[in-house]
Amino acid sequence: MPLAYAQEGKLVRIVAIRAGKGLHRRLHELGIIEGKMVRVIKTQGPGPVIIEIVNDSPYVSKRNFPPYRPIATGGRLLLGFGVAMKIMVEEV
Repeated sequence: MPLAYAQEGKLVRIVAIRAGKGLHRRLHELGIIEGKMVRVIKTQGPGPVIIEIVNDSPYVSKRNFPPYRPIATGGRLLLGFGVAMKIMVEEV
């Protein structure tokens, strides 16, 4: 399911990012990568989707992107609704 539809307060794992090369690279640079666990803080109502980084699991990129700079555990990110629709997650 898309991250934008995840329930608030739930712990989810990122399973896929369905975006173009540019957005995929930008998300990778932010540490939004397959296998990462995040907690959904806000998805309902107007405004951005807010997530909190739960762990910094090791990941080997399948693409030729530079290594990402992980956001500290507990850090929060705001993503636009359209971007959150391209991030596929599963509940943990």
